[in-house]
Amino acid sequence: MSEGKIIEIYNQGLTQVMSVIRELTNEIKSLNSQIETLSKDNKSLSNRVKSLENQTNKNSNNSSKPPSSDGFKKKTKSLRVKTDKNPGGQEGHEGKTLELSDNPDEIITHSVDTCDICGTSLQDVKAERNIIRQVVDIPDIKVKVVEHRAEIKKCPRCRRKNTGKFPEGITNTVQYGEKIKAVSVYLTQYQLIPYKRGAELISDLFDINLSQGSMVNFNDYCHENLKSIEENIKASLINSKGAVHFDETGVAIDKKRKWLHVASNDKYTYYEAHEKRGKEAVDSIGILPNFIGTAVHDCWKTYLQYTDCDHSLCNAHILRELNGISELEKQSWAEPMKNLLTEIKKEVDLNWNIANALTLDKIEAFEERYTQILNDGFKEDYIANSESYAKKKAKKSTSLNLLNRLSTYREQILAFMYDFDIPFDNNLAERDLRMAKVKQKISGTFRSGSGAKSFACIRGYVSTVRKQGMNALKCIKSTFTENPVDPTLA
Repeated sequence: MSEGKIIEIYNQGLTQVMSVIRELTNEIKSLNSQIETLSKDNKSLSNRVKSLENQTNKNSNNSSKPPSSDGFKKKTKSLRVKTDKNPGGQEGHEGKTLELSDNPDEIITHSVDTCDICGTSLQDVKAERNIIRQVVDIPDIKVKVVEHRAEIKKCPRCRRKNTGKFPEGITNTVQYGEKIKAVSVYLTQYQLIPYKRGAELISDLFDINLSQGSMVNFNDYCHENLKSIEENIKASLINSKGAVHFDETGVAIDKKRKWLHVASNDKYTYYEAHEKRGKEAVDSIGILPNFIGTAVHDCWKTYLQYTDCDHSLCNAHILRELNGISELEKQSWAEPMKNLLTEIKKEVDLNWNIANALTLDKIEAFEERYTQILNDGFKEDYIANSESYAKKKAKKSTSLNLLNRLSTYREQILAFMYDFDIPFDNNLAERDLRMAKVKQKISGTFRSGSGAKSFACIRGYVSTVRKQGMNALKCIKSTFTENPVDPTLA
């Protein structure tokens, strides 16, 4: 408003001045209201941008996202820390090298006929010694065809024709033997080679034109013969007194998202594909509801509902989340907590072969530091997100969610410190599940539920025999005989 306009209003009297002041006051109120609204919108948008930035910046190292989701971005920071060890084999480790065989299959002597200097004949001169070099190679592979002939004889007394009996399993005029079937199953279910490429490999190696349909039939037959052993593996895990690892991952079966569950320890692996992920599936599988040992998992609430067993939480997941709090939310308490957990693990690793748990004074010292870091964390998060605390239904920060979990489940998180038989993380189950993801990347998804069940059964069997140091191919071959190898009886 110009100076002249103000003088004009003043000259019109007090009534006009008051009227203008009221108009200006209302306009100011309106503008203040708009400013307040815009400020709220700006704050909301800023929080939204921050949330989206955090989602974008999450990777397999600072969250629960799988490594497969990282794509071709810059490689994430590893959880591993630098040590004073030199690269390569460490002092005292058991080296492996080719050794001379005492009984070579073939010996080729390279004679010396004449002297290199003067040309004198050496044909009648006896060799003083031999310099030995051996070549380890694979012989030419040739298919072996065994013909079985069942005799037919007529009894001279009663004139009845009698026929010899073929061995068990030989039912067709021409059929494949146990080794070919075992190789096929080994390639598709263990090495995860697609059926087409597996058939090509068998053709190149053995000159056998195996159809993909036959390969599927071999898997089905192997699965059928392993059903009783699969139940034995499940029972062995249920009755295990130590730690058993549990995890699950999404798989595509018949173009639908379903779930592959795993329960495993250092001796046994059991897989089961199921429609559901949660309690319905866990109850149906039946291992965790009947287990009374220590269940190791990633703090999924479904697992924590089972109270007949003890629980231990995966610290690898927690370390990744602490990385996320440190990198994305910039809260300082996360780094000390991360350092504390890794320090406890190092102390456990140094003492696991001489004790069953840390000494009481060390446990108390670690627990005191753990509590102090939690207290610092709650204070820091309150300062950083004070407005969220003031609202009853405000979304909790990622930091607060982790702090609450660290506080509520501290005994389960630190279980590896109290009992050395309990592992630091759930990496065993994650490794056991990883091959299912690799299978889908290499060979594609499961086209049917029966194919997924065959894979789960055979893969669990192979994983189990491998954990016990058995030859996987020989064990698969045994499933095509009357006496398959049962690793639960080993």
